[in-house]
Amino acid sequence: MSDPPPSRPRAPERAYRVAVPYRAVFEFLPSGVLITDATGHVTGANLTSRKLLGAALERDGLRCCDLLGCRQPDTPLADHCITELARSRPEPLPDLRVDIPTREGEPISVWVTAAAIGDADAAVILQLRPGVVGDRRRRTEPHWMIGPKLKVFALGRTRLETGEGPLAGEWLSHRPGEVLKYLLAERGRVVPIDELLETLWPTGRAAATNARQAVHTLRDRLEPGRSKHGGSTFVAARRGGYELDTANLWIDVDDFEASARAGLAAAQASDPELAEPALTRATALYRGDFLADEPYAEWAFAERDRLRELSAQVLRALAQLKLATEDLEAAGEHLQRLAELEPYDLDAQRELLALMLRRGRHADAQRRFEVVRRRYRRAFGEDPDLQLAELAPER
Repeated sequence: MSDPPPSRPRAPERAYRVAVPYRAVFEFLPSGVLITDATGHVTGANLTSRKLLGAALERDGLRCCDLLGCRQPDTPLADHCITELARSRPEPLPDLRVDIPTREGEPISVWVTAAAIGDADAAVILQLRPGVVGDRRRRTEPHWMIGPKLKVFALGRTRLETGEGPLAGEWLSHRPGEVLKYLLAERGRVVPIDELLETLWPTGRAAATNARQAVHTLRDRLEPGRSKHGGSTFVAARRGGYELDTANLWIDVDDFEASARAGLAAAQASDPELAEPALTRATALYRGDFLADEPYAEWAFAERDRLRELSAQVLRALAQLKLATEDLEAAGEHLQRLAELEPYDLDAQRELLALMLRRGRHADAQRRFEVVRRRYRRAFGEDPDLQLAELAPER
Protein backbone atom coordinates (compact mmCIF):
# COMPACT_ATOMS: atom_id res chain seq x y z
CA MET A 1 0.00 0.00 0.00
CA SER A 2 1.38 3.41 -0.89
CA ASP A 3 2.03 6.05 1.69
CA PRO A 4 -0.94 8.34 2.41
CA PRO A 5 -0.79 11.75 0.74
CA PRO A 6 0.43 14.59 2.93
CA SER A 7 -2.25 16.59 4.65
CA ARG A 8 -3.01 19.95 3.13
CA PRO A 9 -0.93 22.86 4.45
CA ARG A 10 -2.62 25.07 6.95
CA ALA A 11 -2.16 28.77 7.36
CA PRO A 12 -0.26 29.69 10.53
CA GLU A 13 -2.45 30.83 13.37
CA ARG A 14 -2.19 34.47 14.33
CA ALA A 15 -2.73 36.11 17.67
CA TYR A 16 -5.03 39.09 17.22
CA ARG A 17 -5.45 41.81 19.80
CA VAL A 18 -8.70 43.72 20.05
CA ALA A 19 -7.83 47.39 20.14
CA VAL A 20 -11.29 48.52 21.24
CA PRO A 21 -13.72 47.13 23.84
CA TYR A 22 -16.18 44.50 22.69
CA ARG A 23 -19.01 46.81 23.66
CA ALA A 24 -17.76 49.40 21.16
CA VAL A 25 -17.45 46.74 18.48
CA PHE A 26 -21.03 45.69 19.17
CA GLU A 27 -22.38 49.25 19.03
CA PHE A 28 -20.66 50.28 15.82
CA LEU A 29 -21.01 47.14 13.71
CA PRO A 30 -22.20 48.06 10.19
CA SER A 31 -25.05 45.56 10.57
CA GLY A 32 -27.85 45.92 13.08
CA VAL A 33 -27.69 43.46 15.98
CA LEU A 34 -30.52 42.46 18.32
CA ILE A 35 -30.27 40.12 21.29
CA THR A 36 -33.26 38.09 22.44
CA ASP A 37 -33.55 35.88 25.50
CA ALA A 38 -34.80 32.30 25.42
CA THR A 39 -38.42 33.52 25.40
CA GLY A 40 -37.90 35.85 22.44
CA HIS A 41 -37.87 39.14 24.37
CA VAL A 42 -35.49 41.75 22.97
CA THR A 43 -32.84 42.44 25.61
CA GLY A 44 -30.30 44.42 23.59
CA ALA A 45 -29.90 46.44 20.41
CA ASN A 46 -26.87 48.13 18.92
CA LEU A 47 -26.65 51.60 17.43
CA THR A 48 -27.11 50.43 13.83
CA SER A 49 -30.29 48.53 14.61
CA ARG A 50 -31.71 51.52 16.49
CA LYS A 51 -31.04 53.70 13.46
CA LEU A 52 -32.53 51.10 11.13
CA LEU A 53 -35.70 50.35 13.10
CA GLY A 54 -36.29 53.63 14.92
CA ALA A 55 -39.58 53.78 16.82
CA ALA A 56 -40.28 50.11 16.13
CA LEU A 57 -37.86 49.29 18.98
CA GLU A 58 -39.50 51.59 21.53
CA ARG A 59 -42.29 49.25 22.67
CA ASP A 60 -42.13 47.90 26.23
CA GLY A 61 -41.70 44.14 26.49
CA LEU A 62 -40.88 43.90 22.78
CA ARG A 63 -40.53 40.36 21.45
CA CYS A 64 -39.13 39.11 18.16
CA CYS A 65 -42.65 37.97 17.24
CA ASP A 66 -44.00 41.51 17.62
CA LEU A 67 -41.17 42.97 15.58
CA LEU A 68 -40.68 40.43 12.78
CA GLY A 69 -44.15 38.95 12.41
CA CYS A 70 -43.44 35.53 13.89
CA ARG A 71 -46.53 33.28 13.76
CA GLN A 72 -48.57 36.01 12.06
CA PRO A 73 -50.55 35.14 8.91
CA ASP A 74 -49.21 36.21 5.53
CA THR A 75 -45.67 36.74 6.81
CA PRO A 76 -42.52 34.74 5.98
CA LEU A 77 -42.51 33.50 9.59
CA ALA A 78 -46.21 32.63 9.69
CA ASP A 79 -45.61 29.16 11.18
CA HIS A 80 -42.47 29.82 13.22
CA CYS A 81 -40.76 31.96 15.84
CA ILE A 82 -37.28 33.00 14.72
CA THR A 83 -35.86 32.72 18.25
CA GLU A 84 -37.12 29.16 18.62
CA LEU A 85 -35.82 28.24 15.16
CA ALA A 86 -32.35 29.59 15.96
CA ARG A 87 -32.22 27.77 19.30
CA SER A 88 -33.19 24.47 17.64
CA ARG A 89 -30.43 24.50 15.03
CA PRO A 90 -26.65 24.09 15.33
CA GLU A 91 -25.93 26.56 12.51
CA PRO A 92 -27.15 30.11 11.78
CA LEU A 93 -30.43 30.52 9.93
CA PRO A 94 -30.30 31.70 6.31
CA ASP A 95 -31.17 35.31 5.45
CA LEU A 96 -34.88 36.07 5.42
CA ARG A 97 -36.49 39.30 4.26
CA VAL A 98 -39.30 40.69 6.41
CA ASP A 99 -41.30 43.90 6.34
CA ILE A 100 -41.70 45.65 9.71
CA PRO A 101 -44.77 47.91 10.09
CA THR A 102 -44.24 51.48 11.32
CA ARG A 103 -46.48 54.12 12.83
CA GLU A 104 -46.11 56.21 9.68
CA GLY A 105 -47.57 53.37 7.58
CA GLU A 106 -44.58 52.76 5.30
CA PRO A 107 -42.98 49.42 6.36
CA ILE A 108 -39.26 48.94 6.93
CA SER A 109 -37.76 46.06 4.96
CA VAL A 110 -34.86 44.17 6.52
CA TRP A 111 -32.89 40.99 5.89
CA VAL A 112 -32.45 39.05 9.10
CA THR A 113 -30.51 35.98 10.16
CA ALA A 114 -30.19 34.48 13.64
CA ALA A 115 -28.01 32.11 15.66
CA ALA A 116 -28.15 30.77 19.19
CA ILE A 117 -25.46 31.85 21.64
CA GLY A 118 -24.35 28.89 23.74
CA ASP A 119 -26.59 26.11 25.03
CA ALA A 120 -30.33 25.58 24.79
CA ASP A 121 -31.13 28.09 27.56
CA ALA A 122 -28.98 30.86 26.13
CA ALA A 123 -29.85 33.94 24.12
CA VAL A 124 -30.14 34.42 20.37
CA ILE A 125 -28.35 37.01 18.26
CA LEU A 126 -30.16 38.47 15.24
CA GLN A 127 -28.31 40.32 12.50
CA LEU A 128 -30.21 42.84 10.40
CA ARG A 129 -29.38 44.74 7.23
CA PRO A 130 -31.57 46.98 5.06
CA GLY A 131 -33.77 45.48 2.39
CA VAL A 132 -36.04 46.86 -0.30
CA VAL A 133 -39.79 46.87 0.22
CA GLY A 134 -41.45 44.72 -2.42
CA ASP A 135 -38.40 42.56 -3.08
CA ARG A 136 -39.87 39.04 -3.35
CA ARG A 137 -36.62 37.11 -2.90
CA ARG A 138 -36.71 34.50 -0.10
CA ARG A 139 -40.38 35.15 0.51
CA THR A 140 -41.31 32.89 -2.39
CA GLU A 141 -38.61 30.27 -1.84
CA PRO A 142 -40.40 27.23 -0.37
CA HIS A 143 -37.49 25.84 1.65
CA TRP A 144 -35.87 29.03 2.96
CA MET A 145 -35.39 27.51 6.42
CA ILE A 146 -33.24 24.68 5.16
CA GLY A 147 -30.13 26.84 4.96
CA PRO A 148 -27.41 25.21 2.85
CA LYS A 149 -28.92 22.62 0.54
CA LEU A 150 -26.78 19.88 2.04
CA LYS A 151 -25.56 19.37 5.60
CA VAL A 152 -22.61 17.09 6.16
CA PHE A 153 -21.93 15.58 9.57
CA ALA A 154 -18.41 14.14 9.67
CA LEU A 155 -17.82 14.18 13.43
CA GLY A 156 -18.87 10.68 14.42
CA ARG A 157 -20.38 8.46 11.75
CA THR A 158 -20.88 10.21 8.43
CA ARG A 159 -24.39 11.56 7.93
CA LEU A 160 -25.98 13.72 5.23
CA GLU A 161 -29.15 15.75 5.46
CA THR A 162 -31.14 17.73 2.92
CA GLY A 163 -34.30 19.76 3.33
CA GLU A 164 -36.31 16.61 2.66
CA GLY A 165 -34.57 14.58 5.37
CA PRO A 166 -31.59 12.22 5.73
CA LEU A 167 -29.65 11.22 2.63
CA ALA A 168 -28.53 7.68 3.40
CA GLY A 169 -27.73 4.41 1.72
CA GLU A 170 -25.08 1.74 1.35
CA TRP A 171 -23.30 3.91 -1.23
CA LEU A 172 -21.68 5.84 1.63
CA SER A 173 -19.50 2.81 2.35
CA HIS A 174 -18.70 2.19 -1.34
CA ARG A 175 -16.43 4.09 -3.72
CA PRO A 176 -18.68 7.16 -4.20
CA GLY A 177 -18.96 7.55 -0.42
CA GLU A 178 -15.21 7.09 0.00
CA VAL A 179 -14.60 9.82 -2.56
CA LEU A 180 -16.88 12.15 -0.58
CA LYS A 181 -15.08 11.37 2.67
CA TYR A 182 -11.67 11.88 1.10
CA LEU A 183 -12.77 15.25 -0.29
CA LEU A 184 -14.00 16.12 3.22
CA ALA A 185 -10.60 15.27 4.68
CA GLU A 186 -8.97 17.43 2.00
CA ARG A 187 -11.60 20.18 1.90
CA GLY A 188 -10.27 23.55 0.93
CA ARG A 189 -8.10 22.33 -1.93
CA VAL A 190 -8.44 20.66 -5.34
CA VAL A 191 -7.70 16.92 -5.21
CA PRO A 192 -6.11 15.69 -8.46
CA ILE A 193 -7.59 12.61 -10.10
CA ASP A 194 -4.24 10.81 -9.81
CA GLU A 195 -4.30 11.33 -6.07
CA LEU A 196 -7.78 9.83 -5.79
CA LEU A 197 -6.63 6.82 -7.77
CA GLU A 198 -3.49 6.33 -5.68
CA THR A 199 -5.38 6.64 -2.41
CA LEU A 200 -8.68 4.85 -3.04
CA TRP A 201 -7.56 2.37 -5.71
CA PRO A 202 -4.12 1.40 -4.32
CA THR A 203 -4.05 -2.00 -6.00
CA GLY A 204 -4.77 -2.98 -9.59
CA ARG A 205 -4.61 -0.79 -12.65
CA ALA A 206 -7.58 1.46 -12.26
CA ALA A 207 -7.93 4.02 -15.03
CA ALA A 208 -8.93 7.62 -14.48
CA THR A 209 -12.39 6.67 -15.73
CA ASN A 210 -12.91 4.75 -12.46
CA ALA A 211 -12.51 7.91 -10.44
CA ARG A 212 -14.68 9.90 -12.84
CA GLN A 213 -17.40 7.26 -12.66
CA ALA A 214 -17.30 7.30 -8.85
CA VAL A 215 -17.56 11.10 -8.85
CA HIS A 216 -20.45 10.95 -11.33
CA THR A 217 -22.30 8.48 -9.08
CA LEU A 218 -21.53 10.64 -6.04
CA ARG A 219 -23.03 13.69 -7.72
CA ASP A 220 -26.16 11.72 -8.62
CA ARG A 221 -26.52 10.56 -5.01
CA LEU A 222 -26.12 14.07 -3.63
CA GLU A 223 -28.35 15.68 -6.28
CA PRO A 224 -30.78 13.06 -7.61
CA GLY A 225 -32.79 15.70 -9.47
CA ARG A 226 -29.94 17.33 -11.38
CA SER A 227 -29.96 17.28 -15.18
CA LYS A 228 -27.98 14.57 -16.94
CA HIS A 229 -25.26 16.87 -18.20
CA GLY A 230 -25.69 19.62 -15.65
CA GLY A 231 -23.01 20.85 -13.31
CA SER A 232 -22.77 19.86 -9.67
CA THR A 233 -23.65 22.16 -6.79
CA PHE A 234 -21.43 20.33 -4.32
CA VAL A 235 -18.59 18.52 -6.15
CA ALA A 236 -16.81 20.91 -8.50
CA ALA A 237 -14.38 19.87 -11.26
CA ARG A 238 -11.36 22.17 -11.25
CA ARG A 239 -7.91 21.98 -12.85
CA GLY A 240 -7.81 18.24 -13.43
CA GLY A 241 -9.29 17.34 -10.08
CA TYR A 242 -12.25 17.73 -7.76
CA GLU A 243 -13.11 19.93 -4.79
CA LEU A 244 -16.03 20.25 -2.43
CA ASP A 245 -17.83 23.54 -2.99
CA THR A 246 -18.10 24.47 0.69
CA ALA A 247 -20.08 27.61 -0.12
CA ASN A 248 -23.10 25.36 -0.77
CA LEU A 249 -22.49 23.04 2.19
CA TRP A 250 -22.77 23.21 5.94
CA ILE A 251 -20.05 20.99 7.41
CA ASP A 252 -20.08 20.36 11.15
CA VAL A 253 -16.27 20.16 11.25
CA ASP A 254 -15.84 23.74 10.08
CA ASP A 255 -18.49 25.03 12.47
CA PHE A 256 -16.87 23.11 15.33
CA GLU A 257 -13.43 24.50 14.57
CA ALA A 258 -14.64 28.10 14.26
CA SER A 259 -16.48 27.89 17.61
CA ALA A 260 -13.52 26.19 19.28
CA ARG A 261 -11.00 28.76 18.06
CA ALA A 262 -13.21 31.67 19.09
CA GLY A 263 -13.84 30.17 22.54
CA LEU A 264 -10.19 29.35 23.19
CA ALA A 265 -9.11 32.83 22.13
CA ALA A 266 -11.67 34.39 24.47
CA ALA A 267 -10.58 32.13 27.33
CA GLN A 268 -6.97 33.13 26.71
CA ALA A 269 -8.08 36.77 26.86
CA SER A 270 -9.86 36.11 30.21
CA ASP A 271 -13.28 36.82 28.71
CA PRO A 272 -15.51 34.05 30.12
CA GLU A 273 -18.72 35.69 28.88
CA LEU A 274 -17.61 35.12 25.30
CA ALA A 275 -15.54 31.98 25.89
CA GLU A 276 -18.14 29.77 27.56
CA PRO A 277 -20.92 29.91 24.92
CA ALA A 278 -18.44 29.39 22.07
CA LEU A 279 -16.76 26.45 23.81
CA THR A 280 -20.13 24.96 24.76
CA ARG A 281 -21.23 25.12 21.14
CA ALA A 282 -18.03 23.41 20.07
CA THR A 283 -18.55 20.52 22.49
CA ALA A 284 -22.10 20.06 21.25
CA LEU A 285 -20.86 19.79 17.67
CA TYR A 286 -18.12 17.28 18.47
CA ARG A 287 -20.19 14.09 18.42
CA GLY A 288 -17.26 11.76 17.85
CA ASP A 289 -14.01 11.31 15.98
CA PHE A 290 -13.73 12.63 12.45
CA LEU A 291 -15.14 10.02 10.01
CA ALA A 292 -15.54 7.44 12.76
CA ASP A 293 -16.96 4.99 10.22
CA GLU A 294 -13.55 4.91 8.48
CA PRO A 295 -11.38 3.88 11.46
CA TYR A 296 -8.60 2.32 9.36
CA ALA A 297 -8.37 4.91 6.59
CA GLU A 298 -4.83 6.23 6.89
CA TRP A 299 -5.70 9.35 4.92
CA ALA A 300 -8.10 10.40 7.71
CA PHE A 301 -5.63 9.96 10.59
CA ALA A 302 -4.01 13.41 10.51
CA GLU A 303 -7.30 15.33 10.42
CA ARG A 304 -8.85 13.03 13.02
CA ASP A 305 -5.97 13.55 15.44
CA ARG A 306 -5.95 17.30 14.87
CA LEU A 307 -9.65 17.66 15.61
CA ARG A 308 -9.48 15.34 18.63
CA GLU A 309 -6.67 17.46 20.08
CA LEU A 310 -8.71 20.61 19.49
CA SER A 311 -11.69 19.02 21.23
CA ALA A 312 -9.45 18.13 24.19
CA GLN A 313 -8.35 21.76 24.44
CA VAL A 314 -11.98 22.87 24.43
CA LEU A 315 -12.98 20.45 27.20
CA ARG A 316 -10.00 21.41 29.34
CA ALA A 317 -10.76 25.12 28.89
CA LEU A 318 -14.42 24.61 29.80
CA ALA A 319 -13.42 22.66 32.90
CA GLN A 320 -11.12 25.48 33.97
CA LEU A 321 -13.91 28.03 33.50
CA LYS A 322 -16.24 25.95 35.68
CA LEU A 323 -13.56 25.40 38.34
CA ALA A 324 -13.01 29.16 38.50
CA THR A 325 -16.67 29.60 39.48
CA GLU A 326 -16.64 26.57 41.83
CA ASP A 327 -19.12 24.71 39.63
CA LEU A 328 -17.47 21.39 40.42
CA GLU A 329 -20.24 19.23 39.00
CA ALA A 330 -20.04 20.83 35.55
CA ALA A 331 -16.25 20.78 35.68
CA GLY A 332 -16.39 17.08 36.47
CA GLU A 333 -18.60 16.41 33.44
CA HIS A 334 -16.12 18.12 31.13
CA LEU A 335 -13.14 16.34 32.67
CA GLN A 336 -14.95 13.00 32.43
CA ARG A 337 -15.51 13.56 28.73
CA LEU A 338 -11.88 14.65 28.34
CA ALA A 339 -10.62 11.53 30.10
CA GLU A 340 -12.68 9.31 27.78
CA LEU A 341 -11.56 11.23 24.72
CA GLU A 342 -7.88 10.84 25.68
CA PRO A 343 -7.75 7.57 27.68
CA TYR A 344 -3.92 7.42 27.72
CA ASP A 345 -3.37 11.08 28.62
CA LEU A 346 -2.25 10.82 32.24
CA ASP A 347 -2.66 14.55 32.83
CA ALA A 348 -6.34 14.28 31.88
CA GLN A 349 -6.76 11.27 34.19
CA ARG A 350 -5.01 13.11 37.05
CA GLU A 351 -7.28 16.13 36.69
CA LEU A 352 -10.42 13.98 36.79
CA LEU A 353 -9.24 11.85 39.73
CA ALA A 354 -8.13 14.92 41.70
CA LEU A 355 -11.54 16.52 41.23
CA MET A 356 -13.32 13.33 42.29
CA LEU A 357 -11.27 13.26 45.51
CA ARG A 358 -11.87 16.96 46.07
CA ARG A 359 -15.62 16.34 45.84
CA GLY A 360 -15.34 13.47 48.32
CA ARG A 361 -16.17 10.80 45.72
CA HIS A 362 -13.49 8.40 46.92
CA ALA A 363 -15.18 5.19 45.75
CA ASP A 364 -15.69 6.61 42.26
CA ALA A 365 -12.06 7.74 42.20
CA GLN A 366 -10.86 4.27 43.20
CA ARG A 367 -12.93 2.59 40.48
CA ARG A 368 -11.73 5.09 37.90
CA PHE A 369 -8.12 4.55 38.96
CA GLU A 370 -8.46 0.79 38.47
CA VAL A 371 -9.92 1.29 35.00
CA VAL A 372 -7.02 3.55 34.04
CA ARG A 373 -4.44 1.12 35.43
CA ARG A 374 -5.89 -1.92 33.63
CA ARG A 375 -6.19 -0.02 30.37
CA TYR A 376 -2.60 1.20 30.66
CA ARG A 377 -1.29 -2.28 31.41
CA ARG A 378 -3.02 -3.77 28.36
CA ALA A 379 -1.67 -1.05 26.08
CA PHE A 380 1.90 -0.64 27.42
CA GLY A 381 2.58 -3.65 29.63
CA GLU A 382 3.26 -1.55 32.73
CA ASP A 383 1.47 0.48 35.39
CA PRO A 384 0.92 4.19 34.77
CA ASP A 385 2.93 6.78 36.70
CA LEU A 386 -0.11 7.62 38.76
CA GLN A 387 -1.00 7.25 42.45
CA LEU A 388 -4.25 8.22 44.12
CA ALA A 389 -2.49 9.20 47.35
CA GLU A 390 -0.59 11.92 45.49
CA LEU A 391 -3.84 13.44 44.22
CA ALA A 392 -5.72 13.64 47.54
CA PRO A 393 -6.27 17.24 48.64
CA GLU A 394 -4.26 18.42 51.62
CA ARG A 395 -6.26 18.73 54.80
